[in-house]
Amino acid sequence: MSTGPLVKAKIQSIEGKKIEVTCLFNPKEYQLQRSNNWGSAENSTKNAFDLTFSGSSGAKLSMQLFFDTYLQGRAPGSVEAQDVRIYTDPLWQLMNIDDTLRDPKTQKGRPPRVLFTWGKNWLFNAVITSMQQQYTMFTPSGMPVRAMVTVEFQESAEHRTLMADGTSARSEAIRDVAASVVGDLRKRFR
Repeated sequence: MSTGPLVKAKIQSIEGKKIEVTCLFNPKEYQLQRSNNWGSAENSTKNAFDLTFSGSSGAKLSMQLFFDTYLQGRAPGSVEAQDVRIYTDPLWQLMNIDDTLRDPKTQKGRPPRVLFTWGKNWLFNAVITSMQQQYTMFTPSGMPVRAMVTVEFQESAEHRTLMADGTSARSEAIRDVAASVVGDLRKRFR
């Protein structure tokens, strides 16, 4: 177990408008999911189906993020609590269509790809596919000061190079982005 300083999880755009969200509290847990696709064909000579591998889905990551500004207003010498949306609105911006990211064929914009990082060894290159925000505490004037955000990511293959044998390797583009966030990991594991 590490005894170093607490490292905050971050979610940031890796293309288009620069948006970065530093989590006020790290997730207490997260879930990774991945599935393989198999096709089946009836076989009259066996009791089981013949299975044919037809591909794999990218990994999905889901988590709940807790945002609380109420406690900031309760610390000695601190100012009043802030509106929690100051911290959660940038997450919503990562789901907005960015007109600078146009599809060459359709000329339509799309939301940016993001990089979820937690510490120096965990990176997840993805798009945000779903978000839900629940406000759970308010000031007497109705300002939200506490929220729980459920976020779901889908791994992005855009920055991978698919090899002939079906394996993949991250491209230099994503490696460069990751290096700018956490340093060059290749130097650590030599």
